[in-house]
Amino acid sequence: MKVKTADAAGVSLRKALVYGLTAAALVGALTLPALVSVAYERTLRTVLLVLLLGLVGRTYLSSLLAFARTEPPGDLPDDLPLVSVVIPAYNEEPVLADTIEAALALEYPRERLEIVVCYEADSTDRTGAIAERYGAEYDAVKAVERDEPGGGKAKATNYALQYATGDLIASIDADHEFAPDAVSRAVRWFESDDEIWCVKGRCYGRNPTDSLLALHATIERHIAELADLFGRQVFGGFTIFGGGQAFFRAEMFDELGMFDEDVLVEDIDMSARIHAHGKRLQVDPYILTFEENPATLSGWWSQRSRWARGWMQVAVRHLLPLSRNDTLDRRQRADAIYTFSYALLPVLLVLVAPLFVLDQFVLDSSTWLPFDDYLWTAIGLGPVVCSYLIFARDWREGYSHHPVEYLAAFTLWFYFFFQSIVYVVAFLDEFVFDTESVYVTTSRSGAPEAEPEQSPTTDD
Repeated sequence: MKVKTADAAGVSLRKALVYGLTAAALVGALTLPALVSVAYERTLRTVLLVLLLGLVGRTYLSSLLAFARTEPPGDLPDDLPLVSVVIPAYNEEPVLADTIEAALALEYPRERLEIVVCYEADSTDRTGAIAERYGAEYDAVKAVERDEPGGGKAKATNYALQYATGDLIASIDADHEFAPDAVSRAVRWFESDDEIWCVKGRCYGRNPTDSLLALHATIERHIAELADLFGRQVFGGFTIFGGGQAFFRAEMFDELGMFDEDVLVEDIDMSARIHAHGKRLQVDPYILTFEENPATLSGWWSQRSRWARGWMQVAVRHLLPLSRNDTLDRRQRADAIYTFSYALLPVLLVLVAPLFVLDQFVLDSSTWLPFDDYLWTAIGLGPVVCSYLIFARDWREGYSHHPVEYLAAFTLWFYFFFQSIVYVVAFLDEFVFDTESVYVTTSRSGAPEAEPEQSPTTDD
């Protein structure tokens, strides 16, 4: 065991060295010319400023739009559809029982509810035993064992869907819990419009005090789940579903096929396919599930690197086709172009970061834009202002935030820059070294489990 550990450490060290040297070469290629060309320096800094203005300016707008209220038209029908709640689970012993209990406690008739708990045979804890116990105790629960090679949430969910018989599918991660009215509210949206094929709610972080990473990830997710995703809905943009929960018409899978098992963010890929097919994706932040964010560096890095690389994969696949797709209106096409183009922005942020250091000693820090000092200030204040807008909106709705979240909003830029390093590694994996996509799941504590090539991830 010690020999294997030493070998693994050696491989990791060599990989870190190769990636570090490659990243340094890219940084040098981008920034060193700034030492000899003022025009190049100002142009590069101007490009970065414009891109950041696009990102932060949109977040300002989305945070304001998040104050809008939305309500599904109409009431629940007398003839309620059968809803299948699909829960893929791998090594989820600490949280699975609570997730199933929350599904059983939904304010929806039990006889119109089916809960499919698909657990991995490779689980090394009591996940399977918990699923089987609930399956034996409740008629509404189906415990399904998956014993197939390969990993990934898409594979696990596709397998579980074979056992789902509902008219509507509610997909939820094993570390999420439904709010009591989540399913009934989603059903009302589907009943209101046959063109709605997906309803996306809000994942609400509940563990900000577990660690500094969990704290900042919780605030980041509040901005993404409420401001960004709902903002798209309000201004009629390119809506997407991501995170640990979403609801679908069962017929969608007949028309579009199952989730793509070859990409790392199958949810964003399916979002693009729904729009390309001319159907609607409705975002409703009042449909809540409560999630736990990774609390350790290994768990956080595994999740965020998978997301980053997956977004790059989907951007390459869908950017050009969606920009030419006439089933989307002009606003949706423009928003789709924005969405997938910005998948690479964090990489540029890290690669040109030395400019900000050189500004203190050599360079003059100017751009070609007027009033650039005020623009940089607006960017710097973005995370704080947007966070407090989210806090204010949630206070209006009766949702609470831990006091430490109000303090952590001031250090979000440090967190975002650190996360940008993940994007650089993902960029190198995807476009430079073409490394194999690896699915790694994590336990509640965030420690990687099992062998990567066999580990099915069920956290989104």
